[in-house]
Amino acid sequence: MHVMSYCESPPALPLRHMVAAYWCIEQDETDAGGMHRVLPDGCADLICDFTAGTVQARWVGTMTHAVLVSTGSTQRLFGIRFASGGLFPLLGAPLSLLVDRVAELDALPARHWQPPLEAWRDAPDFPTRCALADASLIATLDGHAGDGATALLHALRHVEVLPTVAELSRRTGLGVRSLQRRFIESLGVSPRQHLCYLRFERARHLLEFHHAGAAEVALAAGYSDQAHFVREFRRFAGVTPGRWC
Repeated sequence: MHVMSYCESPPALPLRHMVAAYWCIEQDETDAGGMHRVLPDGCADLICDFTAGTVQARWVGTMTHAVLVSTGSTQRLFGIRFASGGLFPLLGAPLSLLVDRVAELDALPARHWQPPLEAWRDAPDFPTRCALADASLIATLDGHAGDGATALLHALRHVEVLPTVAELSRRTGLGVRSLQRRFIESLGVSPRQHLCYLRFERARHLLEFHHAGAAEVALAAGYSDQAHFVREFRRFAGVTPGRWC
């Protein structure tokens, strides 16, 4: 028998520009599990594994394509999903180092934050771990407020019409090259790559929650035509829109 529970919780209000969610997985296995497709979400994660009674912590950087992960092993995981650009003020290193990569925390320690790993491990439940994470991150942010890139990336998720790179350059007052450097440093990918991802995210939402057809989704999400939509969707998801639904 294969049993898995997944929990998710929002962070405290002062952190919602930089943390998308806290999450946990509790999984027990008595026979072989399957595979789960993980899609890009524009975020980076800190994943803490308490399965063996110790703490193994690792970063998972911004993803540019889907990956398949095994769901067939016993796991006790606690994670922090950092919103686009939210990890950079804490890490103090360019997020380009983590794109499509997994790195041990020991190999790439956060310069401006010391995650309370042992306290999380010893916490009695998920809500307590979330509260400990809130307190640790809020205390750290008092001295490291970031450079504005996080706010820009947060705002992009909520605009009605996605801008072009040139429009984004004009709105921010940054030259295209400066904007490119800022995105690669704080997110790991270029402005164009991130805007393509945001368009994919909107298209996927329309497919899943509004049951729209491919032609309708292509138009509503801002693709040049249906073929463009299908091609971009497959690039991020690894399957066509028809197979995804």
